[in-house]
Amino acid sequence: MKKVFSWIWENSLFLATLFLLAFIPLYPKLPLFDIVNTWVYIRVEDFVVLFVLFLWLALLFKKKVTLKTPLTLPIIIFWIVGGIATIHGVVLIFPTTANIFPNIAFLGYLRQIEYLSLFFVAYSGMKEKKFLPYVFGIICLTLFLVIIYGFGQRYLGFPAFLTMNEEFAKGTPIKLSSLSRVPSTFAGHYDLAAYLVLVIPILASVFFAVNKWISKILILGLVFLSFILLFMTVSRVSFFVLLISLGLVLLFQKKKFVIFVLPVALIVGLLIFRFSPALLDRFGNTIKKIDVVVDVKTGNPIGHARKVSSSYFQDKPIRRRFFQSTDQLNLTMTEKEEAQVATPSALVPLNSLQPEVVLVEPPNAPTGESLPQGTGYINLSLSPVTKRVGEFFYEKPSGNDSSQSAFMFQGDFLIKRASAYDLSFTTRFQGEWPRAVDAFKRNILVGSGYSSVGLAVDNNYLRLLGETGILGLISFLSIFIGAAIYIIKVFPKIESPFARSFVVGFSAGVVGLMLNALLIDVFDASKIAYVLWILMGVLMATLHIYADKNINLFQEFKKIVTSSLAVTLLLAALAITFYYPMVNNFFVGDDFTWLRWVADCPKLTGETCQSLSKTVFGYFTSADGFFWRPGTKIFFLSMYSFFWLNQTVYHAVSIALHLIVAVLFFWLAGKIFKDSLLAFLASLLFLISTGYSEEIFWISSVGHLFNAVFIILALLLFIKWEETKRKIFLISSIVSIALSLLFYELGVVAPLLIIMYRFVIEGASLNLKKNIKLYLILFLPVFLYLILRFISGSHWQGGDYSYNLLKLPFNLIGNVWGYLMLTIFGLPSLPFYELVRNLLRVNIALSALGIVVGLLLSLLSFRIFNIKSLLRKIEDRDKRIIYFGLLFFLISLLPFLGFGNIASRYSYLASLGLIFLFVFFLKKLYLYLLYSGKEIAILAIGLIVTTFSLFHIVQIQQIYSDWNGAGKKSQNFFISLDSLYSQQWAGKSSKYYFLNVPLKNGGAWIFPWGLRDAVWFAFQNKNLEVEITSNLNYALEQAAKSPSNRVLIFQEDGTLKEIIPPPATY
Repeated sequence: MKKVFSWIWENSLFLATLFLLAFIPLYPKLPLFDIVNTWVYIRVEDFVVLFVLFLWLALLFKKKVTLKTPLTLPIIIFWIVGGIATIHGVVLIFPTTANIFPNIAFLGYLRQIEYLSLFFVAYSGMKEKKFLPYVFGIICLTLFLVIIYGFGQRYLGFPAFLTMNEEFAKGTPIKLSSLSRVPSTFAGHYDLAAYLVLVIPILASVFFAVNKWISKILILGLVFLSFILLFMTVSRVSFFVLLISLGLVLLFQKKKFVIFVLPVALIVGLLIFRFSPALLDRFGNTIKKIDVVVDVKTGNPIGHARKVSSSYFQDKPIRRRFFQSTDQLNLTMTEKEEAQVATPSALVPLNSLQPEVVLVEPPNAPTGESLPQGTGYINLSLSPVTKRVGEFFYEKPSGNDSSQSAFMFQGDFLIKRASAYDLSFTTRFQGEWPRAVDAFKRNILVGSGYSSVGLAVDNNYLRLLGETGILGLISFLSIFIGAAIYIIKVFPKIESPFARSFVVGFSAGVVGLMLNALLIDVFDASKIAYVLWILMGVLMATLHIYADKNINLFQEFKKIVTSSLAVTLLLAALAITFYYPMVNNFFVGDDFTWLRWVADCPKLTGETCQSLSKTVFGYFTSADGFFWRPGTKIFFLSMYSFFWLNQTVYHAVSIALHLIVAVLFFWLAGKIFKDSLLAFLASLLFLISTGYSEEIFWISSVGHLFNAVFIILALLLFIKWEETKRKIFLISSIVSIALSLLFYELGVVAPLLIIMYRFVIEGASLNLKKNIKLYLILFLPVFLYLILRFISGSHWQGGDYSYNLLKLPFNLIGNVWGYLMLTIFGLPSLPFYELVRNLLRVNIALSALGIVVGLLLSLLSFRIFNIKSLLRKIEDRDKRIIYFGLLFFLISLLPFLGFGNIASRYSYLASLGLIFLFVFFLKKLYLYLLYSGKEIAILAIGLIVTTFSLFHIVQIQQIYSDWNGAGKKSQNFFISLDSLYSQQWAGKSSKYYFLNVPLKNGGAWIFPWGLRDAVWFAFQNKNLEVEITSNLNYALEQAAKSPSNRVLIFQEDGTLKEIIPPPATY
């Protein structure tokens, strides 16, 4: 007996670990003590965890356990950052911010310490390898009991103890309806789903390690029942991330088996959706079509429309109101107040109503599943109008009194067929995420402190940013990075198949949780957090047992921080920071032209759209007199099919493509400079340069971005082929050249850039005879492109896209100068350039004289400064970099240098060459300044980079303001058009005459083109014609010929003013 008690005492922490692994998931969240200023309670598990922590502390003081673990430093750093963030919030932010309380912040901070402290308990308790199967056994037993209770809730009426709102959190047992989602022993269905995401991969992985068939059958049965329970939660994101986690398990356990499992998994998935309609409905209702009542005057949504028979209001008093704002719908009158206004004239008799009327439902009305409808409409202003009405009906919410009444609101309204997100996404997009972003903006380093973002954010990473800032997010993620490093280093040394499988399963489960955290606060859900950090402690202790030497995590972290992945993540963070505000900018100009190409599909006989394959084939064979850009058309077709007119997604793609170009440029610069720091500096300066801003902010320019991606990728793949001589890289390079040509004509320079790289950087010969085969291969996509472009009847040149041989020398010199200024100084250089260019354009003799003087001054400078001698002193490697940057700049501009003007978007790819030269200049300046001391040299270069960066970042803000204003004017245009809708002539032949069409807002385009296509989106009337004119009298005279014609003048804010034409005289 003494040995038993001695063993229990020696392994008390391990026994406590097993107990917590079972107790925490199984015991419901029953409140014990209330906390002021919140409806979150102190519960039994808090005291149980506290008791275990006291036990661990007692053993720590007796030196029976140690605080030294592989993750101790990152965990303590995370705690310290959280403490500093909360102190900062309590002292500086909370006093001036409503509904944020210091006591809640302090308890939130303690809760984070409580969660992660269990890592040390579990780590200290796992002393031997043989303990791991017991941990797995407890996980299986606990999961089985969770499953049993979940099934009991669905079929036997077992109560649920939820914490999803203030009333539920009081601990009242709730009997779930047949439509409710099952939470089992957890506080909500999302928590249960997250728990299953964590533990199912562990079971699935261990399945491959056990040898006994009875064990395999039991594990497989548990996994199967767990999936059924997951379907009862109807959690979409958890379902997907679990599939990813299980895919990782299969990849590590049976790589070849994955190929055979995929079709089976697809069939099983279809069967699951067939027999689990609730989950399928959840996916289907993520975005759905609804009718929305819109106020004509403001364009604001009022509510969801439903047509009902007038008999619906039988025996219900109907009170007349004149609509003013949606606030009226939120007012609930008392019976006394209603009696005072319920005069006979205010009552609407039932027999005066139309047979069918429009009833507006509150946007957040229950759907039968305790899930309100969503209110996040996707581009409501572009949604088609289906009807115009003069009134709508609104029922007073039931339950306020014994009688039920209705209101008839009179005014001017439209019914639009719109797409809307369900409430879960709407809540994130419109409430929780913006609130977290606001908290982050108060201090990007440490956020606003714990509890500053409310009880839920539904994105754990945004929550971390809002509460603890960038430092908090980095320190939290460093815990997982440290664990990943330790796993990678030790995993090959684990000889036990069971332990290896446990490590794989838990790692896959953590990946699933981290993906789940994009939409759920899984790391702050207490039951999930406790279990996660307990299992993390078990895992790290097991790895430590198998490790044969100490691992220097600091050195490993250093390698990661300087890796290409870290640079990519940093560039991504900067891209999001600088360009995120633009994602809500409305469509403008040519955007509507591109979108109409895919929305107004080609018709066959019988007004039926032709097949998708024929549509795509047509993009390659017919350009309709436009440029041959099938890749761009396919992009818009795909985006429109999946995301309709959600401009946020289109802008997000542009930002992502710009980021990809910056990352590819980092790799290319690394090849040229042979220095990671210089390569990063080059990619950073390119990322924030503003000379090409039109490419990023204008959705229509997305083809240019794709083109740049494929051109640089083609060059990198070719370099890889040169290094390895593996044909796959050469083939991939050729494919990239071909893809670049599908999006934009500039792809024709890709082979030239590759040849230039070989000649300048590698010193290869340009001899045509020696390289004829390679040149033919490189130019093969260009030859095919020219043939297809000719067959399709595309636009070749004319107008702005033409060359004048007489003015070609002047254009070449002027455009090179212009693009040089544009890259260095950004858009502010354009007015000065255009002023000089216009002056010289009208005086050819002065231009010629300027060229001659410029050449003479260049020759004189060459002599005075002895440039030839200086060039001899430059190292060969440096010369190659100079030539590469200069030639990259010029070759990328070859198709545009002969034009009679310059455009911001043409400088995108070419700017890379000048960035090369600028960074090279900084490097040489640094070496020159070293004679003054290394510190002074570093600070001087830092000053230059900071000044350059600030100059362009300020411009980004101004450019955003311009494009945002342009988008608002475009949106106001649609709201004004909607007010013109009339059923009488909506489908009839008519003609709109537009005057004062706005071209630009600052430096941003509004309607340089695309007005006709924008009008089509408003009415989708094939019989409606658009004419743009500057002659008001002409427009009035023509419009008078038909009552359905309109004369519309643009106002300063983008709205339209209608001028009524006088009656036609004959």
